[in-house]
Amino acid sequence: MDYAISRNVRAIEARIRKGIILTTPKQVAKAVGVHESQITRWQAENGFVEKAARLLDAIGFDAPIQDVIIQGDEARALIQMLEHIRYPKRK
Repeated sequence: MDYAISRNVRAIEARIRKGIILTTPKQVAKAVGVHESQITRWQAENGFVEKAARLLDAIGFDAPIQDVIIQGDEARALIQMLEHIRYPKRK
């Protein structure tokens, strides 16, 4: 079956392949629990890497997260830094 491959799918696929290269196939294989030769097969045309990239694109996984959660000490520090905006200093 021939699928149209979007630019985003190619970008995700390139990031996965780059990650494998930078981490080394041997380390990736050990972390995933497969033989190193399996990592090579995954990178073949229409292999696991390409399919994983399609899946990640389909579910919007690579989309930037737009939520910001600030808790604990960071929240207190931010409140303290912004306090002067809510209560201007009087001279």
